[in-house]
Parts: sequence; C-alpha cells; structure tokens
Amino acid sequence: MALDFKHASLVEGVRFTAQVGVPNVVQGLFKKRPGVVSTVGRLPADALAYRLVAGLAEKYGPDPFWVRVGGDEALLLTHPDDIHTVLGGSPSPFASDPDAKRKGMTAFQPTALTISRGDLWADRRAFAEAVLQTGSPLHSLAATFAAVAAQEADALVAGGDLSFEAINAAFQRLTRRVVLGTAAADDTALTDQLGELMAAGNKMPGEPAEGYDAFHARLAEYVAAPDADALTGLVAGAPSTDETDVPGQLIHWLFAMGDTLPTNLYRALALLAAHPEALARVREEATAKGAGGTDGSRAVGAGAVEAVAGSAYLAGCILEAMRLWPTTGLFGRVQAEEVRWKNGQKTPAGTQLLIHNLFNHRNRERIPFADRFAPEEWSEGTAGDDWSFNFFSHGPQGCPGAGMSIFLGQAFLGRLLAQATPRITAGASLDAAKPLPYGWDVYTATIALDPIA
Repeated sequence: MALDFKHASLVEGVRFTAQVGVPNVVQGLFKKRPGVVSTVGRLPADALAYRLVAGLAEKYGPDPFWVRVGGDEALLLTHPDDIHTVLGGSPSPFASDPDAKRKGMTAFQPTALTISRGDLWADRRAFAEAVLQTGSPLHSLAATFAAVAAQEADALVAGGDLSFEAINAAFQRLTRRVVLGTAAADDTALTDQLGELMAAGNKMPGEPAEGYDAFHARLAEYVAAPDADALTGLVAGAPSTDETDVPGQLIHWLFAMGDTLPTNLYRALALLAAHPEALARVREEATAKGAGGTDGSRAVGAGAVEAVAGSAYLAGCILEAMRLWPTTGLFGRVQAEEVRWKNGQKTPAGTQLLIHNLFNHRNRERIPFADRFAPEEWSEGTAGDDWSFNFFSHGPQGCPGAGMSIFLGQAFLGRLLAQATPRITAGASLDAAKPLPYGWDVYTATIALDPIA
C-alpha cells in the first residue's frame, strides 16, 4: 500500500520560503549581489536556514517530505539514500532543469549541458567529457595549466594584502587563459559581458538576455582560432554535432571556474589562516612531494605536475571549504516522468525536488566533523563517497570539470602558500577551537599574505 509522504504545515512552508528560498534568490542565483550577500550574512540567514531545515528533518524525515515554497509544494530530500536515488537518476527521470533554473540560465547559456535533456544532453555531455578529460588522473594540458596558475598566483603575492576582488580578477584571467588561450588573457570585456548576462539571469527571464548573441559570437571567434595550450585546442578532436553549440558549452566553464572557484579558494585560505596545524601539514605535503617545482614557466616538469595533483591534503582543504560553505545552498531537480518511490508512493511528472546543501553538508546527526575543518576526511577518509556532499553534484550529471577545478585550485593555492602565510585582517574571524559559522562573507574580508622569511 502506497504511503503519502508527510507534509510540512502551511506556516512551516511560509518560514521555509522566507528563510531558505528568498535569501537564495535575493543574493543572486547566478551573479552574486555583494551588498545583499553581506546584509543577509549579518542576519545570519545561513544559520537560520540550517536550524529550520534541521527542525523539519527531525520532525518529518528521514524520508522525503513535502514543503511549500512560494505557492507550490516540493519534496525536500534530507537523507543521503534519497539524494543518491535522485542524483543517480539524472537526467531521467530526475532532470536538472527545474523552471527557475532553466529560466535563469537561459539568459546567459541557453544551450547549457545542465539544462539539456535526452539525446541533446548525451551529445553535450560527451563533448564536455572529451575536452575536460573527465575522470583522467591528469589532464593532457596539466603542465601548462599549472604554469598559468603559478604565474597568476605570483602576481597576487607581489600585491600584498588580498581582497576577494583581487583573487577573483586573477582567477578570471587564469580561466580565460585555460579555456580560451593566451589571446584572451586580458579580455576583461568578455568577462564583464558574461557578468552582465548572469546578472540578467537573476531575474529569470526565460530567454537569452540582451547582448547574448554578441557574447556568443565573441566566443565563437576564440573557438575558430584555437590555442593549442588551452581547452579550445581540444575542441576539434571532441565529438560534436550541429546541436552541440560548442561556443555555448564554453560559457559554463567560464562561469564555474571564473566565479565559483575563486570564492572557494578564498575561503580555503581563510580556513588555513585559522588552522595553523593544517597549514603546516599542507607545506609538509608540498615538501615531501616536491611540488615546489612549479616555477611559473610555460613548461613545468611532469614530476612537479604529478606532485600538484597528488597533494591530497591540500585538495581536502579546498573540498572542505566547499562543504562548509557551499556556494549553491539550495538546488533542485524536476521529475521528467512519473516516479514510484520505495514506500510505494507515486509522484507525477513535473514534481519539484529540493536538496538543501548547507543542511546536508553540516548535518550533525550524520556527520561527526560537521562543524569543524577536516581536510583529512577527504585525503584519508571516505568523504568523497558520501552523497550528502553535493557541491559538484554526483551521478551522471556530476560536474565533468570537477577534477580540473581542484587541480587548478591545488596549483594556485600551493603556489601562494609556498611563498606567504595567510592571515585574516578584516571581516569575520574564524576560531579553530569553536564550531565554524554557517557562512563566511568573502566580500567584507581581507587576507594578509605575510611573506615567508
């Protein structure tokens, strides 16, 4: 006999909308609004959202349960088994293009892999995996990319104190070089164009924003003149069709590497500033593996590149920043067809499903290290196999560029930390002896880079 899932009350739905849904929207779903992010952080909205969802999960879980978001009900998933079912069942029957996401992303990447379905999804996924070399221990251009990361990191160390704006600008430049090539290194206008389109996406227009065609044409020029030392140099050898829209696929790589990754790296730096023992271990790891060989030239020895990729504890520091403070606090799926759940309940096509990353990442009932900085859980533990942690998603629609993102982060942070010691000088302080907060605002922070004597 089928059992209906439990329903949160109308009042609880109003609270969920106000404390979880609205803060995500007003901060900017695709292009963050720094002033709003800082204001929301002072409430503190992240802590309020966590406590609400924790209370709902205790009351209605562990199975999925219905909660009202605005005028509609959605199934909220709080157990890793159910998350596994949904993410493992993407893109069908659980598609990754719920209405709000599709309407927003259409403004700046209407042909994106993540909002594609069926054969079109398979076509674009095959292209992305070929160029990004998903699952490979090392990308074929890893040496070049490590050198680029070293060069951009060196420029930051020379600049002294580090703001988020500075690390973001450096990583945007790095991203343009990695994705498009040397000719795009100083093309800040391209990044500005993308930022404007993403800002338009915050309004969820459901159609390409004004300026999209010109932006797409500009990307197409880089694709037509590929750089052998960049991802564009691999495009010709990747499977594609007329439906792939190659320039359109590059947009997501620019968006993910150039906006999201620097936020995570800045937070990782802050965590290392507050955890000197972890910082010491990062440096010990680098010394043991000889990762200092990344000299910033265009050619980096294979041993040095393998050392960067093998810096598992440093990678764990980056992954912990992403776990503790997910840049996407809430994401959704939508049923492409009717689904029968393990309790016998059927839910129809069009059913919305929500995964609250912040709660799942910090659930004290399931995660012993929920509120502390624990890189070792990634380097030596099993955190990487836990479907509670979904900053890169999981399953067939897991991020095809996850490995490249972490490699770039390792190369960049490793280079910074080989030359300087981070120290938080402005913004929210962090105390290794206390539970870490549910949010850490990058926009109000400054991190000093004290040169190593």
